Amino acid sequence: MYLPQNWGVGNVDWQQRINWEEVRKKRLNKAHKFMAKYGIGSALIYHHDRQRYLTSLINHPYAFQTPKRPVLLIRDNGFPYIPVDRALDLRVVNEDAPWLSGKILGEDELSLPMPCRYDTAEHAKERWPKAAKQIKALLKKHGVADMPISIDYCSPYLFHALEAEGLKVVDGNAWIDECGMVKFDEEILCMKMAASIQEAGYAALVRDLRIGMNEEQAYAIMCKAVLEQGGEYFEGRGMRSGDRTSPRRFTWADRKIRPGEFLTVEIIHVRYCGYMLCYDRTFFVGG
Repeated sequence: MYLPQNWGVGNVDWQQRINWEEVRKKRLNKAHKFMAKYGIGSALIYHHDRQRYLTSLINHPYAFQTPKRPVLLIRDNGFPYIPVDRALDLRVVNEDAPWLSGKILGEDELSLPMPCRYDTAEHAKERWPKAAKQIKALLKKHGVADMPISIDYCSPYLFHALEAEGLKVVDGNAWIDECGMVKFDEEILCMKMAASIQEAGYAALVRDLRIGMNEEQAYAIMCKAVLEQGGEYFEGRGMRSGDRTSPRRFTWADRKIRPGEFLTVEIIHVRYCGYMLCYDRTFFVGG
């Protein structure tokens, strides 16, 4: 089925556009259905993009590379529980995300340490069992403590602490990946918008690239255009020209781009409202 794209990345009062409240609910309901399909009662989710899918929150950029705190999704119980530092984050999350009311917990209720930070073994063995006890208490509260709990990735300390509490820990990647593969209409439109933003970056490159620029300058042209068009961010670049195109490099260089060369470009995962895509283009320079 073809879905017409009748608007841009902004918002207006004179046209019905994406209803984000409905999108948040539809994503969440889909996740609960896939948890039921896989027989999972709860899920600890560390991956930044998966957290955003379920909560609509953007975490600190550090979380793209190293997992920070997970969210705890309990089947058929609405949005996930989100552990926060009350002194730093509580006011911001409450103001930005009122749909998460009642799901924001302080460290006295859900203290989940970061798994990828320096910690002594002695200290870790104190903190993770405490976190496991809090998780189990929440699962018992909602009647799912006897069902498997899935984790996408975690510290070995947490894994062993959960097992010590009698919880059955299972892999948490398959169910949420399959959930994300099934797109409803609004999600397809968001991907189209991400595509239109990336295309604007390629158009800027066609317009502004000059012979004698280097690959880094070409990348800067695309960065500026993508951000100006409403792109959130992108994960990386693959840009190569001339002799560097074969074999293909996944890096960039300061070599001058010469007339008659090919320039192959990947701007990786341009995002709009959490939806992303990646496709490549090849240009003939000076043609």
